[in-house]
Amino acid sequence: MKTTKCSDEDLMKALQQGDPSALVALYERHANKVWSYLKKRVPSDRVDDLFQDCFVKIVEKKNMWGNQPFVLWLYVLLRNIVIDFYRDEKVEKRMLERISFNLETISGDRFDEIVSKLSPDSSKLIKEYFNEGLSYKELSDRYKMSEVSLRKRLSRAINILKKGESHER
Repeated sequence: MKTTKCSDEDLMKALQQGDPSALVALYERHANKVWSYLKKRVPSDRVDDLFQDCFVKIVEKKNMWGNQPFVLWLYVLLRNIVIDFYRDEKVEKRMLERISFNLETISGDRFDEIVSKLSPDSSKLIKEYFNEGLSYKELSDRYKMSEVSLRKRLSRAINILKKGESHER
């Protein structure tokens, strides 16, 4: 399919029929708009991930597009991505605050005993976060990973701890 002269809507129809060049053309046309939209609405360290999510969601939800103007559909999709991001951030922050409080009330030996059930890397991460009070930025620099990846690792480790603690109560 010759994509340079096609409308966005024609490209979406082609994408629905499985034409990968249609996605490439949509990406080339709209990447700057998507980037700009996200850059204005989310922290800069999260833009890359959400930018990628947008184009993944275009493919995943291509059959939900119903011949409406593509740009409007794209901005609704972006708005929902941003809303989901802040909803997830809020839930993660509440969970971290709750588990942080629970872990702070546990004595040092008990904390070490609970944390020792994790993998060595996760155990070290939890100790550095709670005992040393290192920030996400400091930990991401130390572990040479993005803050997003670090938050996910920390969140997973905390969930494991949370499950372990609920069994002991």
